[in-house]
Amino acid sequence: MYWEKSKPRRWHTGPRCYSHADQMAALAEELHQYHHAHPHYPPSRPAPPRRRRRQRPPFAHTPSGPGDIRPGTWLWVKPGGLHLAWGDIHRLAMLTRLDRPYCEVWLDDTTVHRVRPHLLILERTPVVNAARAAGVTSLVCGSGPSPRPLLPQWRWLGWTLAEHIEHLAADPEPQEEPVQEGLFAAEHLEGVAEITCGEWTPLPWIVELTQEVRG
Repeated sequence: MYWEKSKPRRWHTGPRCYSHADQMAALAEELHQYHHAHPHYPPSRPAPPRRRRRQRPPFAHTPSGPGDIRPGTWLWVKPGGLHLAWGDIHRLAMLTRLDRPYCEVWLDDTTVHRVRPHLLILERTPVVNAARAAGVTSLVCGSGPSPRPLLPQWRWLGWTLAEHIEHLAADPEPQEEPVQEGLFAAEHLEGVAEITCGEWTPLPWIVELTQEVRG
């Protein structure tokens, strides 16, 4: 059998018993029978669990610096961040709530998911477009084949959301000082009395109000 399939036939001087087309047809039939006897199916995804559905949220935000993460920021969900029914791949999502230990994101199939912050990274395209519109020529170091490292002032583009949250906790936003006490100060009230009455002495009700504020 081996000699018949692999070696030239020399037991007669006539033409070959099988043409090239006959050999290919026999090989195809043999492979067909083998695949039927040993079927191989690709791994199937599990059934997707129930998830809330929502229309596209009315948010739009482009980060401008480290920690500037708000609802409307576009992100990439790393493999393992979603249920296996959505595939073990990177998925584009919109941030709808920034929190710990889970953030809420919206996918383009209208489903809402809860993902851990360390499995979320920024989508750089909106930030790069905004930077170029502002006159920034390059965000990476030097020249050469990709990937090239980011400049120090742009390294936050590679942070995960967990790192952005840590940056916010370490450098909280400054709170505005109250201005109500300054509005009710005596010098402001006396000025109002002068402009309104044309006299140097304030009105009696303004004097009483000033004394109550000071007391």
